[in-house]
Amino acid sequence: MVLDESSRKIIGLVIGRCEEKAEALRDIFQEVEKRKNEANDRPAHDIFLAMSSILKTLHTSPYLDRKNRNPDRVLGTCEWFVNHQLFRKWQESSSSSMLWVSADPGCGKSVLARHLVDSELRTTTSRTTCYFFFKDDIDDQRSAKSALCCILHQLFTQREILFSSEIVKRLETREIHFTDSFDELWEVLIMASQDKNAGEIVYILDAFDECEDQEHSMLAQALCKLYRTEKAFNLKFLIISQPHGTIRRGFQPLDMPGLPLVHLSGESEVETDKIAREIDIYIRARVQSIRDRLTLSLEDEQLLLQGLLRTPNRTYLWVYLTMDLVQDDIGINKLGIRKAVSSLPPTVDHAYEGILNKSHNPEEAKKLLHVVVGAARPLALAEMAVALALQPDHQSYEDLDPKADKRFREYVRDLCGLFITIIDSKIYLLHQTAREFLVQDDPSKGVHPEKARLGEARPKSNDDELRWKSSLQPRESHRILCQICVWHLLFTEFETHSLDENEILSQYLDHVFLHYSAKNWAYHSRASSIEDDDAITDSLLAICDARTRRCLTWFRIYWADTKADFPQNFTILMIASYFGLERVVELLLKRDDVEVNSLNGTYRRSALSWASENRFNGVISIWKGTDVDVGDRYGRTPPSYAAWNGHMATTKRLVKAKARVDSVDEIGRTPISYALCRARAGSVEVISRELLTSAVGKGHKTIVERLPEKAANMEAAGDDGQTVLWLAAESGHEAVVRLLLEKGANIEASAYYGRTVLWSAAESGHEVVVRLLLEKGANIEARGDDGRTALWSAAESGHEAVVRLLITNHSTVRVVCL
Repeated sequence: MVLDESSRKIIGLVIGRCEEKAEALRDIFQEVEKRKNEANDRPAHDIFLAMSSILKTLHTSPYLDRKNRNPDRVLGTCEWFVNHQLFRKWQESSSSSMLWVSADPGCGKSVLARHLVDSELRTTTSRTTCYFFFKDDIDDQRSAKSALCCILHQLFTQREILFSSEIVKRLETREIHFTDSFDELWEVLIMASQDKNAGEIVYILDAFDECEDQEHSMLAQALCKLYRTEKAFNLKFLIISQPHGTIRRGFQPLDMPGLPLVHLSGESEVETDKIAREIDIYIRARVQSIRDRLTLSLEDEQLLLQGLLRTPNRTYLWVYLTMDLVQDDIGINKLGIRKAVSSLPPTVDHAYEGILNKSHNPEEAKKLLHVVVGAARPLALAEMAVALALQPDHQSYEDLDPKADKRFREYVRDLCGLFITIIDSKIYLLHQTAREFLVQDDPSKGVHPEKARLGEARPKSNDDELRWKSSLQPRESHRILCQICVWHLLFTEFETHSLDENEILSQYLDHVFLHYSAKNWAYHSRASSIEDDDAITDSLLAICDARTRRCLTWFRIYWADTKADFPQNFTILMIASYFGLERVVELLLKRDDVEVNSLNGTYRRSALSWASENRFNGVISIWKGTDVDVGDRYGRTPPSYAAWNGHMATTKRLVKAKARVDSVDEIGRTPISYALCRARAGSVEVISRELLTSAVGKGHKTIVERLPEKAANMEAAGDDGQTVLWLAAESGHEAVVRLLLEKGANIEASAYYGRTVLWSAAESGHEVVVRLLLEKGANIEARGDDGRTALWSAAESGHEAVVRLLITNHSTVRVVCL
C-alpha cells in the first residue's frame, strides 16, 4: 500500500508523538527505578554510618601502639611455651576452651603475648585473633570495659561480616552508653562469636592481674559462666598473668575435670628451668650487642658473660636493668669488666636502687616519681616540664621556665635512668614492679626517716638497705599533684580571657597542662585529704567560685568530656558538692550568702543532687535540713540519681534521711525502679530492702504493692532482726501489715530478744494492728528471750485498750513478773 504525502505526514506526526510519549515514559521509569534504588540504598548507607560511629566509639585505646610497647622476642626465646603440649593441645582444639598462663614478674610474659599475636596465633583466613594488654599505670589500659571495646573493634574490623545489623541496632538503642556497660559489651562479644560465619576466634588478654580489681572480678565471673555452659562455637581465651591467688580463686569454678580450663604454670620447677635457659640466650644476645658497640675482645666478652651467668634467679627484667648499669661501669680493659661484674645487683630491687642512686638530683627525681605514680594518666614531656617547674609563687606562664622537649627528655633520663621510659613523648614507669618497688603498700606505716632524706649525702646503699624502696606514700603523691594543679589554675591568664565557649575550650591547646589540671585537681584533692590544710583550702575556695572567669575556664574544659549540655548558673556550693570537697562544703554551709537548696539553670538540680549522682557520701552527711526530695527539670530527685548510678550506700543514706522512695519522674520512674534496673547482682536486694523498709515505715502501701516479689523480700532482716512486717506493725500501718500478710510474710517472725510481730504492735499500742494479727492467727502466748509476752509489753507501756483486747482473746492470763 502506497501512502500519499499527506498520510505519511500524519502517520509520521503520530509516530513522533508516540516516540515522545515513550521517551517520557522511559524517563519516568528511570526516575522510579532511581528512587527505588535510592530507597534501597538509604538503609544500607544509614547502617554504614552507624557502624562507623560505633567503631569509632569502640576505639577507646590505641591497642596496637600499646602492644608494640613491648619488644620483639630474641630468637630462641618463648619456645618453652609455644612448644608446650598444653599450648599445642589448646591451639589445635576445635572447641571452646580457655588457657591461663601464669609466670612470675620479669619472666617475659608481655613479650610472649606480643609474639603470640604477631606470629604463633596471628589472624588467618580461618582464625581471628584479638588482644588487649592491660597496664595499671594507664586508665584506659586497666579497664575490662576498655578491653572489651578494643577487642570488639578488632573483631569487627577484621571480620566485618560479624558486625551484623542486629548488633548495630542493639548498640544504637541502648538507654545508657554501651561503652559504660560491661554486661552489654560482653553480650555483644558473645553474639558475634556465636555467628555462623565466625570460625575460630582467639582473644588474648595480657597482664590480667593489672586489670582494675572490680572489673577484673566481673570478667573472671563472665568467663566462668561462659565456659561452664555448653556452647557450639570455637571461642578461645588465652589469659596471661602473674600467679596471684585472687586470679586463681576467680577461675576456681572451672578448675575441675571436664571443664575447659587449662592452666599452664610458668612458675613450676620444670618450666622455670626452661625459662632460665632462654634467659641465658637473651643474656648472650645482649652481651654480643655490647661487644659490638664497645668493640670488646672475645676474651672480654666471655668475662662479662660468665659474670652475668653466675648470678642466681635471673629474670629478663633483671638482665635488662643490670646491663644498663654494667654498660656505664665497663672500662676498656679486664680490670673495668671485673669491677663491673663483681658488683652486679643480686635482685631486681637492688637494680632499681642502683639506677636511682645514680640520680644527679635525688629530690627532683623523687618529685618526678611522685607525679608519675600519682598521675591520673601518663603525662607528656611538656606537661611534666610544667609540673616540675611550677612553684607556689608563680602567677602566670611568664614566671615559668620549663625546659624544651629535647632537653627535658635528657633531663628526665639523667634524673631517673631506666626507671622511667618515654614512649610517644609520654612518661611511664619501666615496669609494674617499678611501682611496687617505690610505692608503700601500707601508708599507715609512714616513711623511714632515711628514705625521706633522699637528697642528703649518704654512703652507698648496701644489700640490706634499700632507701628508695617504699619511699613514696600515695597520699603524698596526690598532695603534690593537687598543689601543682591548684597553683596552675590560679594563673592570671585564666581570669582575664574571653568567656566565649569556643575560646575557652581552645585554652588547653594553647596552655600546656591546663587540660590535666582542669580534669584532675579535684581527684587529687580527695585522694590526698589536702583540704585539712587551711592554706590550700583558701585556694580551693577561689577556684570553686563559679562567678569567676577562672572557674568557668577549667569547668568548661572538664565538662566538655561529659558530652552533655554545660550547666549554667552553677554555684560555688554546687561545684564543691559535685567534686566531693567535704571541707569546702562544710565551710560554705556556715556562710550566710550560700543558698543550700538553689537550683542551677540548665538542669534545675541542687548541690545535693550532684553530690548524690557522684556518690560523695561524706558531702551528703554534712547537710542538715536540706530538701532531699527536690526534683530537677525531669522530676528526678537525689535518690533517683544515686539509684540510677548504682550507688547503694548513697541511696541508703538518702532514704535514712527521709527521702521519698515513691517520687515519680517525667518518664514514670521512681528511685526503686532505678535501683532495681541499675544495681548489680547482690546490691538489688540490699537497696530494695532499704527502700522497702522506708516505704513500710511511712505506710506507703502503693510502694509495697509495686515492688516485685523478689524485691519485696518479706524475711530480709534489718540490723536488729526486724522484718518489714515487724516494722510495719511497730509503726501501726494496718493497710501495709494486711498487704504484707497477703504476700506471705511470716507472722511469727521475731526480732531482737525474740520479740514477735504481735509484741511489736502491742508495745507500740496499735490496737487495730493487734486485732488484725490476732485475726490472722498470731500466737498470743509467744514469749521473748526474757519470757515476756505481748500482753506484758502492752501492760508495761500503759496501752489499756490493747491489754483488754489481748485479755479478751486469751482465756487464761498469767503475768510473769521479772
